[in-house]
Parts: sequence; structure tokens; C-alpha cells
Amino acid sequence: MTDVELLPNNRQKLVAWGIHAYTALGGVLGVFALALAAQHLVREAYVLLVAQMIIDATDGMMARRVRIKEVLPGFDGAMMDNVIDILTYAWIPLFIILHENLLPHPMFVVPAILAALYAYGQVNMKTDDGYFVGFPTYWNIVALYLYWLRPEGWLAVLIVLVPAVLSFVPTRYLYPSKGEAYWRSAWGLGTLWFVVVLFLLSQEQPTLEWVLASLLFPGWYMLVSFYVEWRVRRERRRL
Repeated sequence: MTDVELLPNNRQKLVAWGIHAYTALGGVLGVFALALAAQHLVREAYVLLVAQMIIDATDGMMARRVRIKEVLPGFDGAMMDNVIDILTYAWIPLFIILHENLLPHPMFVVPAILAALYAYGQVNMKTDDGYFVGFPTYWNIVALYLYWLRPEGWLAVLIVLVPAVLSFVPTRYLYPSKGEAYWRSAWGLGTLWFVVVLFLLSQEQPTLEWVLASLLFPGWYMLVSFYVEWRVRRERRRL
């Protein structure tokens, strides 16, 4: 096979740019979500953030399928993805926490800000075998349940401080769109969670029972991630 035959053709490039455009749509949704959040339209903002999460969960698989780095080596889609993620998974949710007065004092959000910066500053934020290192920057989920549940005082603070501290602890967390561990369960439960969350967002005052039931998937995610970390450490001690 000649070098010419190895070069990407125009169709491959068009598909690759289409995937990059799909990723970029998440950034557009994020900016509009921020605008809605600034008007206290949190439910509407979260519909866009959920749509962005769906894009983020699927664009990487599409990119790897078409070998996008080989087709468009001059454009770093992963960097663009990180820019969108820090906006939609960290800054907008943390803005909502502050703007909606979900903590006893604004300064309690500082650990979450530092945790997000630390997470994206790590060279090895993700492992080669498909895990996040440290608590993933899922502040959008933290902010959503703070908004729904409105816990008071130190309980609200703990809901922010615990994941902030875990961000600095180098343990593994499931990465469903890339890793192989429990990916079928993660995708199945995650899809159901998206459906339930969108259902709850369609209501001005969702019932407490449904909100608590929707916590089953985040709880499962954390428990399984801790189990995977324990299993890996146990296997390493045996070597």
C-alpha cells in the first residue's frame, strides 16, 4: 500500500469535521445554559446541560471509530472537549450554586473551584486502561441535587466538600465511554438516569421520592468505582 493510499480522503475529512462540530455543539449549549442560569431559569439550563452530557458521552466513541486524530492531525478535538467540559461540568454548575444561594456562604464553593482546576491540571487525569483519576468533575450533578434537595447548613457544605477532597485523592472512577469495567451496567443505568432526570426537569416541583430514587445511579457509580479501586490495590499487593 502506498503512502498516497494511506492519506485520508475528502469523505473521511468531512465525517471527522462533522464529529468535531458535534462536540462543539456542546459548547454552544453550555453558553446558552449559562445565560439561562443567570436568569434563574435553572431547570431550562439543566435541560441543555443534560443534552451536552449526552454529546460528551458519545462523541469520543465516534471520534475513535473514525480514527479522527489520523484523519485530522492538525486539530485537537480532545483539547476542545476539555474546554467544553470545564465550562459545563464545573463553571456553570458552580455558578448555579452561587447564584441560587445553595450554600450557607459563597466561600464554601472555593474548594470545588480548586478541585476542578486541579483535576484539569493533571497530566494523567485519565488512565490508559480507561479510568478517571480522582473524583471526576461532576459538579453539574452535585449542583443539580443541591438545587432539588436544598439541604441546609453543614449538610450542603459536606455535599460540596466531600467530592472536592476526593478530587485530590488518586483513586479510580469509572469512565463508561472509554473504559471496559462495568460499561454495560453503566450505560444501561446511565441511560435510565438521563430519562428520569429529564422527566424531573419537566416539573416545577419534582416529588422528593423521585429525586431520591434518581440518586441510585450516582450512588451505584461511586460504590462500584470504590470497589474497582479496592480490587486493583488488592491485586497489586499480591504481586
